[in-house]
Amino acid sequence: MQYPYKKLVVPSALTGEINGRLKKTLLASVKTGGLMWKGCAKHFDAMYDAAKAAGITLRNIGDYRSFDQQVTMFNDRYRLPLPADYDKKGNLKAGLVTRTYEGKTWVLKKGKAPSAAPDPTGKKGSNHGWGLAMDLAVEDKKGQIASLGGDKKAMAWMCENAPLYGFYLQTSDGKSPEFEAWHWQYAEGDSKPPYSGQ
Repeated sequence: MQYPYKKLVVPSALTGEINGRLKKTLLASVKTGGLMWKGCAKHFDAMYDAAKAAGITLRNIGDYRSFDQQVTMFNDRYRLPLPADYDKKGNLKAGLVTRTYEGKTWVLKKGKAPSAAPDPTGKKGSNHGWGLAMDLAVEDKKGQIASLGGDKKAMAWMCENAPLYGFYLQTSDGKSPEFEAWHWQYAEGDSKPPYSGQ
């Protein structure tokens, strides 16, 4: 399976805005529940409807994320390095997922999924803080939430169809520690996706 990736471009409509502190007027509700930037919400809803027509019900497990939510998540997922994290030369061991926050290097805790480091200036930060990302699961036949990455049909459908609506994974390398099968982000910037709802 090919994982679709496209470098995310923040739309010009968000220029001057603060990541994690978007005005309510810039956000819209989407059909999975939750909020996204209103410029991509209609494309997300069109993708949701197409997935549903294909027998796949997408579920929100992470939408727009405020700055405070980003800080809470970061503190849950990352820690400062321990002596065991360094090699004999004093360098952090290869393969560790790291982030820089408050001028220090932090290490991803074992068993946790990566997340962006919060940015108090609001110029960077999580793509969730721009309202451009949605973490997705699927609804199984019993109506329970199931892993998107664990559902071959749903994952194949997303990989083939999500780019039509402007949504991509954050890496095409399924072996990367940064790979998250559930994290889909609107990467079109000011361009219209192939399916623009017309």
